[in-house]
Amino acid sequence: MQDIKLTTTNMRILRNFLGLFLLTAFTMSCVDENESNADFVASITEPANISALVSITQDNTGLVTITPTGEGVVSFHVDYGDGSDISESINPGNSTQHTYMEGSYEAVITGTALDGSTSQGTVTVVVSFIAPENLVVDIVSSSGSYNILVSASADYATSFEVLFGDELTGDATAMQLGEQLSHTYEGAGTYNVTVTALSGGAATTQYSQELIITDPPVFDGFSTFEDFEGEVPANFSFGGVGNVVVVANPDNSGINSSANVMQCTKDQGAEVWGGMGFAVDGFINFNGNNVLRLKSYAPEAGKVVKVKLETSAGNVAGLTYEFDMVTTVANQWEILTYDFSGAPDLDYITAIVFYDFGNQDAGVYHFDDVEVGIGEYIQDIENFEGDVPESFSFGGVGGVEVIPNPDPSGENTTGNVLQFVKDEGAEVWGGMGFAVDIIDFNGSSQIHIKSYAPEVGKVVKVKLETSAGNVAGLTHEMDMTTTVANQWETLVYDFSEAPDLEYVSFIVFYDFGNTTGATYRVDEIQLID
Repeated sequence: MQDIKLTTTNMRILRNFLGLFLLTAFTMSCVDENESNADFVASITEPANISALVSITQDNTGLVTITPTGEGVVSFHVDYGDGSDISESINPGNSTQHTYMEGSYEAVITGTALDGSTSQGTVTVVVSFIAPENLVVDIVSSSGSYNILVSASADYATSFEVLFGDELTGDATAMQLGEQLSHTYEGAGTYNVTVTALSGGAATTQYSQELIITDPPVFDGFSTFEDFEGEVPANFSFGGVGNVVVVANPDNSGINSSANVMQCTKDQGAEVWGGMGFAVDGFINFNGNNVLRLKSYAPEAGKVVKVKLETSAGNVAGLTYEFDMVTTVANQWEILTYDFSGAPDLDYITAIVFYDFGNQDAGVYHFDDVEVGIGEYIQDIENFEGDVPESFSFGGVGGVEVIPNPDPSGENTTGNVLQFVKDEGAEVWGGMGFAVDIIDFNGSSQIHIKSYAPEVGKVVKVKLETSAGNVAGLTHEMDMTTTVANQWETLVYDFSEAPDLEYVSFIVFYDFGNTTGATYRVDEIQLID
């Protein structure tokens, strides 16, 4: 038997042969396996039972989670049904999220199989927002101010609408979350303020409040104890308030055209009670009066402005008095009027002002013309709300009667007014008059009347007579002219040249000098300093 000698070369040849054998066996095995897989592909069916699980968040955001379901599916796509783009590919078991507006939508789910075949299913998505809850409305108003501030909060609310009760068109004012609206009424009256919380859909929640707006108290004079135009008063500050200095008026317009004003700066993080004070020239003693007022300029509406008065004893209980008002406008001058009717009858020598009391926000504030009211309230000559005054008419004027206000809006929202009729062809001097309590000007100079006339440009003569009647030298008259038609306006008569007498009759001549017929109304006749 011949010996086989395995040389190095032979061993290499053997190794190559074995490798070729194994490769052939593997290839044959793969052919068999591929034949089996082809049978599997042929068995794939189209996707079936395509649907989706839908979950809607209950926070009025409209966020919806859609989880597709189906059989024989390797991926899904969702057409949300609201015109937006189709979703990206979604693997089985995963979800997609989409934000809808309130409404009903047909979402189409497309399932794709391994071989690319597809099937579809449809689900109805109904998005219905719940009504806002826990609506809280804050209305800030001050007695004797036509300004109010409105803010609101509510769970699930997306925004608000406010009706102030004096809208001519009925359109509401939009108010965003966290916003505070400022509104100024044209005059005193009762207004129904309505705040509607919106959900982003049909569901809403509403709040209404009857608000009584009163005229500011009018005095026939005020005593100014500091206007910052002369020597700067001794002053101090505390609690993170500084930079107390008299500066040039930053906005010498509107109600304050003076040259100089007081400025103070509240630093960020100041104490909630931080403020400044100044010495009064002499002392403040109300002597039966009850009003203090100042002109204020603040960067924001809704800021509490506390005024405190102290005697020489300082901050001693029972020997001080304080009162709060709230700013109603931003970056413009306004008058804040403080009721000090409850103040002890003491001699106050220090006035202290706390801007944005209760908060620590930074701000620069200005105030001016700090005054104390003196004298009596303005004299109401006649407002036609009580006993009807004794009246008379002449020269083709008649129908004199007190009636309900036919247009309680604008400058006159009172209940009753005086009406009279001038007949067609009446005398050019036809008019009417009524008895009044004695009018003695005593330094006053103006008479105001609320007038309602059908045309512009009509002369309205007012004449005052004493008990002597129409006697030369014992009467005084003055003309004004209507400037609006079919709405209330205030006519101001300058009686500074009137003889210093006691007048007991008030006479009105509408459309003086003409004979045209018309109906006229007057109200709120006042004597003003």
